Amino acid sequence: MRMPDRLRWLVPAAIAWFVVDQVTKDWLKRALTPGVDLVALDGAIVVTPVYNPGAFLSLGAGLSDHARGLVFTVGVAVVLAALLVWSLRARSLGRLELVGAGSFLGGGLGNLLDRLIHDGTVFDFLNLGLGPVRTGIFNIADVGLMVGVALFILGGLVPGRHRSE
Repeated sequence: MRMPDRLRWLVPAAIAWFVVDQVTKDWLKRALTPGVDLVALDGAIVVTPVYNPGAFLSLGAGLSDHARGLVFTVGVAVVLAALLVWSLRARSLGRLELVGAGSFLGGGLGNLLDRLIHDGTVFDFLNLGLGPVRTGIFNIADVGLMVGVALFILGGLVPGRHRSE
């Protein structure tokens, strides 16, 4: 696939996830009151504003500030840059994988920007569940990351297509 074709699939996905993430975070930071949860659908959806110093399910939150900065800011920036370069160069990637990589990049950039602006933390707000089974608190960038991984995997499973076009 030629470079303009790669960019046509990668860039819009990255921009879309990044913009939607930033718009929802900005809106909810202004609309929500810290310590006050919004509950909908009998508790299936809970919107609660928190600043998470860690990653998924607060993984790494207990690290020192310096270690968290290295891992979650510098490390993430390096991984995202490497993913971008690889996505633009790997001839074996198809459209679905490029959209997946773009989704991952957009979500990753959204959370990276949070860390740079909010003293190493990420603004999370959404918790879903039924009864005692609940997710951790997450944001739209996290959804972009997960959608990106899923699309990338699905793209690799599509049988019988020639990828080097």
